[in-house]
Amino acid sequence: MSKLMKAQATNMPSLHADRLIVATNRGPVEYYVTKQAILKSRRGSGGVITALIEANSQMEMSWVAMAMTEGDRLAVKEAQSQGEHLSSPIHGQKVQLHYVAIAKAAYRKHYNKISNRLLWFLQHYLSNPAEDSTTKKWIQDAWENGYRVANQAIADAVIAEIASEPTKKSVVMLHDYHLYLAPAMIRQHHPTMILQQFIHIPWPDVRCWHFLPGNIAREIYQGLVGNDLIGLQTERDVHNFLEGAQTLLEGAEVDFEDGVIVWQGHRARARAYPISISVTSERKVVNSAAGKRAAEKMKLLLGEQTIMRVDRIEPSKNILRGFQAYEQLLEDHAELREKVNFLAFLVPSRQSLPEYKRYTADVMKMIDDVNQEYGTADWQPITAFCDNDRTRALAAMQFYDVLLVNPIIDGMNLVAKEGPVVNQTNGVLVLSRTVGAFQQLGKASVPTSPIDVEETGQALYRALTMSTEERHSKATLARLTVERQDLATWMCQQVLDMNELLDILPKDLQADCEGSINANTSDLTAQIVSELRV
Repeated sequence: MSKLMKAQATNMPSLHADRLIVATNRGPVEYYVTKQAILKSRRGSGGVITALIEANSQMEMSWVAMAMTEGDRLAVKEAQSQGEHLSSPIHGQKVQLHYVAIAKAAYRKHYNKISNRLLWFLQHYLSNPAEDSTTKKWIQDAWENGYRVANQAIADAVIAEIASEPTKKSVVMLHDYHLYLAPAMIRQHHPTMILQQFIHIPWPDVRCWHFLPGNIAREIYQGLVGNDLIGLQTERDVHNFLEGAQTLLEGAEVDFEDGVIVWQGHRARARAYPISISVTSERKVVNSAAGKRAAEKMKLLLGEQTIMRVDRIEPSKNILRGFQAYEQLLEDHAELREKVNFLAFLVPSRQSLPEYKRYTADVMKMIDDVNQEYGTADWQPITAFCDNDRTRALAAMQFYDVLLVNPIIDGMNLVAKEGPVVNQTNGVLVLSRTVGAFQQLGKASVPTSPIDVEETGQALYRALTMSTEERHSKATLARLTVERQDLATWMCQQVLDMNELLDILPKDLQADCEGSINANTSDLTAQIVSELRV
């Protein structure tokens, strides 16, 4: 077992601070009202929540988030009326919750218009700069009266959390594209506070940022360099971020080699932290009673060979072109009809936005068209599940022969990592070159262009007809790569960098963990060769 694997299993370094304050748009607990008008809660099950809790299990934790649902708002009101704070046990640790409620109109402008309609599309290279400028008049209003309002509310809540225990050394970790302005707002009140922000989605070329109104692009950068550490998914994202800082921040000094930005006397560092999955947690789901029941049902839907995909239904996931590539495969290779099934696990997303509603309708129509064209009385080419059943999707991925992951672009794409660690059939990954995961899994996959339907169809065919030896080699390489660079690695890297800023990390622990993270290629190659021989 490598040093890093030992550190992950037994000695994950904790933050060298008294308290961690996490700030996100969506909280780790969702409150909802039952039909009997009873307020209840359910825990978030995401890997990021698990990583943050487990890595900092020996310290106090507060979590600041927006009240997104009616249940969240009601929980906030009830807590305030009783003069209490929300709290919840999450993965065995009690976490103080500070949910922030703003006017519903302001939240819609923040979440629907700026975060999901503007920033999400821009950062996934899906915005249309040729669109009539009159349709963009809403941007400044939504920015001032939505996005800025929400960010100020989160910043104020973080500041209040710090003030509630001023003698304790706190560290603030912010997440994602909903909170670009908050770091600078917090920094104004606490100039020496350690602030870190991880951005889960791609960071595009600086020219994309010029498609925004100039004041908005500048304010985004001014907000983010309020952090001490800006975490991004890939080295390409880091380079793009630094280039943008050099262009948009007047007077900024940018060191591309060290990833450092100095602006108005503050030093910020941009680093790549490729996010991953908790391998143990994924396998635990598959091996649970619910996972085993789901697996038995999925076996009934398998063909002689089976292609699978698991995605939220939204434009960046490129679902339509994936089905078009399958259609091309059936057209070009008639011998595969009635033999190669396609199972799609599709999660509805952001259905309040018209763009997402239209895309969902287009995806459903495409599935119907393929089934009508190529289906028979005894065979349905595509079987789609349109809900959010993660256990079923993970259980099914044990049996794929091909896993298609073809987004137009993705910050990382965790399905590409989940599949290889649960698959039991030497399944082959077909992967877009434009997803963050390609940097780690390119050699373990069959690469494809996300835009070229014909090439994707050919990639599917190559994966389906690959020799047993090559299938085993690629599947093993993919699995080992994810096991060696799992969610604990992602968290460990960030904790070490924050501890360095806190300047209290023991040198021996730093050397041990850093040496493990930077395990040399020959060591990894030797392990892969050894496993391939088994």
